[in-house]
Amino acid sequence: MNDDQFDALVDDATHAVNDLIPDTVLDGLRDSERSDLLFQINDALTLILREVIDRTDSGSDNPTRSSTIAALISELLETHAQKCDEGGDCANDRPRHVISEVYGTSANIDSLAICEIEMGTQIYLVLDDHSAFRIAVEAVSP
Repeated sequence: MNDDQFDALVDDATHAVNDLIPDTVLDGLRDSERSDLLFQINDALTLILREVIDRTDSGSDNPTRSSTIAALISELLETHAQKCDEGGDCANDRPRHVISEVYGTSANIDSLAICEIEMGTQIYLVLDDHSAFRIAVEAVSP
């Protein structure tokens, strides 16, 4: 499946999902909220359909996609944060999610998101010290 065919598939699936949402829900949204909802549906379907298409494409030489690796990294970060949050006897005893003894900094992860882009996948990481990071995951082999 080429890129144009894939884009058409995602667009059709996005509109099909949107059509399943009751009008009573959509009528309560402002135009910008409706647009944001379509973008969120489109982004979610892009990841899901890309995995399915690539998995069923027999001509693929590289079955592991950047989105798979980004999901793995994201899960590792989430698991690490969860273990930190569960550690210690009380909240004050729990270690921070991110600690640098060299720079004397520490922070907790506030949010973590994954976004697939044309060249790969990006992980967005926001910390409670107001730092934000974008981690790019790109396939380096064909």
